[in-house]
Amino acid sequence: MNQVAEYSVLANKYAGVATFLTIYIREAHPMDGEWPQVAPTHSAKMHKQLADRIELAQLMQETGLAGGLAVDSMEDLACTKYGALPERLCLLTPNGRVHYMSEIGPIGYSLSDLERAILDICADQ
Repeated sequence: MNQVAEYSVLANKYAGVATFLTIYIREAHPMDGEWPQVAPTHSAKMHKQLADRIELAQLMQETGLAGGLAVDSMEDLACTKYGALPERLCLLTPNGRVHYMSEIGPIGYSLSDLERAILDICADQ
């Protein structure tokens, strides 16, 4: 996630009204993958087992990421369900309905759009 600091500000601001959860999915640009980063900011390789994925998720959390952190299965169930590769922002209502789903990030999503969606849900309650 390119905007960890900004996301964390939003998560802390609305911690009393929303539960923020990041699900670490498969690495979008592993160094040994089909599309490695041109100017690498990490040395992550493709996850071969769940322990690899958990290790990289913990590194992500050390960047100051606010909210909860979960790790997707090696079958990529969350990634597939939400079309999240490389990343996506979703807002679910308390009953589990998708209220807001961003375009695919990091270019296609907007944290200000997510904030508006949170305020929209708050206004309805």
